[in-house]
Amino acid sequence: MLTDSWKDLAAKARSTFQASLEKAIELAGFDDELTQKYGNLPSSIGKDTEDFGLPAQYPLQEYIKTLPKEVLNITEKDPVELLKDLQSRKVTCVEVLKAYTTAAVVASRLTNCVQEFLPIEALEYAQQLDAAYETKKHLPLYGLPFSIKEMIPFVGRSVTHGSLCYLDRVVDYNADIVDILISNGAYPFVRTTNPQSLMMLECVSFAHGRTVNSHNGNLTCGGSSGGEGALNGLRASPFGLGSDIGGSIRCPAAFNGIYGLRSTLGRIPTADYFSCNMGSESILSVTGPLSRSLSTVDLVMKTVIDAKPWLVDPTLVPLEWKKPVQKKYRVGILWSDNIVNPSPPIKRALTMVSEKLSGLENFEVVSFEPYKPEEVAKILGRLYFEDGARDFRSTLQTGEPLLEQTRWAIEDAKDLDMHEQWYWNLQKQSYRKRFLKHWRGYTDKDGNLLDAVIAPVFPNVAAKHETTKYWTYTSQWNLLDYPVLAFPVTEVDETQDQPYANYQPLNDLDKYFYEQYDSPSSFLKAPANLCLAGLRFTDEKLVELAQILKDCDGDSD
Repeated sequence: MLTDSWKDLAAKARSTFQASLEKAIELAGFDDELTQKYGNLPSSIGKDTEDFGLPAQYPLQEYIKTLPKEVLNITEKDPVELLKDLQSRKVTCVEVLKAYTTAAVVASRLTNCVQEFLPIEALEYAQQLDAAYETKKHLPLYGLPFSIKEMIPFVGRSVTHGSLCYLDRVVDYNADIVDILISNGAYPFVRTTNPQSLMMLECVSFAHGRTVNSHNGNLTCGGSSGGEGALNGLRASPFGLGSDIGGSIRCPAAFNGIYGLRSTLGRIPTADYFSCNMGSESILSVTGPLSRSLSTVDLVMKTVIDAKPWLVDPTLVPLEWKKPVQKKYRVGILWSDNIVNPSPPIKRALTMVSEKLSGLENFEVVSFEPYKPEEVAKILGRLYFEDGARDFRSTLQTGEPLLEQTRWAIEDAKDLDMHEQWYWNLQKQSYRKRFLKHWRGYTDKDGNLLDAVIAPVFPNVAAKHETTKYWTYTSQWNLLDYPVLAFPVTEVDETQDQPYANYQPLNDLDKYFYEQYDSPSSFLKAPANLCLAGLRFTDEKLVELAQILKDCDGDSD
């Protein structure tokens, strides 16, 4: 752990990024026209990591206008379809890498979503795959580059999880899931940004600055897998890997209008990631893919699980990835947790999905009542930081300031003795058992359980910066260890999503969020996502249900 001045370390982090950016631009082969367009773009990257630059109002629009047609022909294609082109050699692995590197360079300027490019290693992987085409083309992910959250170990790189003092923690191995994906034909090409402490639904740190939303640059991209959300929200990566202990996959996915799966603990490897409080077993982080493509999320999960990762990571369950064979479904709709009501676009999204499913002959839709969400915050408030946040605070010995969102996350943390930890873990187990009984209470007369609950991911669409101070809509499922899939529904509409008239807030917190949604114009183009939550180890069923919802819209991927 380094003890140098945090400002010196921040400058070092920025220097590492800049060096990797220059090599990435060289790999991408920017011509004069693209170089000029790139230089004229609004930038979310400031002069240092305390400066947040001047983001574009609508980054996705700028991104599409900037990229050459030959790049978009590759990057805008659904990754599963691109795989077919790679496997038939309609396009080479190196060509795909160069296109996605071009896209990621532009995306990084617009949203500050990349912590570090990996042009040298990625080119080696792509060249090796091209050279071994005849023996490698059968691999399920042949030639697809992918992005990884900075906290995920990659050989030869420092892993800081947002704390500058760990710039000297250079690992000599890859995370298990990275090796599994590489052995199946994919390879990392960028490392994406994550925030100080990881415990925020925002993405800001003194290691990179602030990452902004891919659709509206005045809003947050979410966190903690914020760089993954923004990069994939711009479609500048086929898929990425994030982690989730309180909403850190689903929130960035929702805020950026993509899919993000919080898998059940024990399905795919996460145990070798870095974070604060390593060794705590009370509430464990899980991993999962983020992508604009549901088919790609499905393929990545299947590929990792087909590799039998439980033979590498003993914390995993030997459970195959099998799509359910089911003709009828029962789905609950959680309209509100009755602490903070959803904003108009989220309420409209819930109505849209409810009406779509209610119109299908093989679906029964019921209203699902929340179960004591106030207990969730109370239990997690103790189990997230059992040491009173001592481990995290030790990372600030460089003088690194405590950011507002981190301060909010740890302000009530209490250093628990062993018996207090036992007590709160018993409360966790009690809540899990009582919630399961609540879920079973929706069983119909023929004994059919609810297959899933559709719920908000957050009270609003992508939030204004430093206002994401409520995470019970996501963290409840972490307390329960239920799999959850965030999925896109619509986006903010200036006509339909006006603030509620004559609204009477439920409480002060609800009033705060009601006031945040001041006008739909503040949130223009922001995606409105929801999530599907299921009982433990029903991850595949959530993907199947999301596909049915896509088919309702006539979409395919």
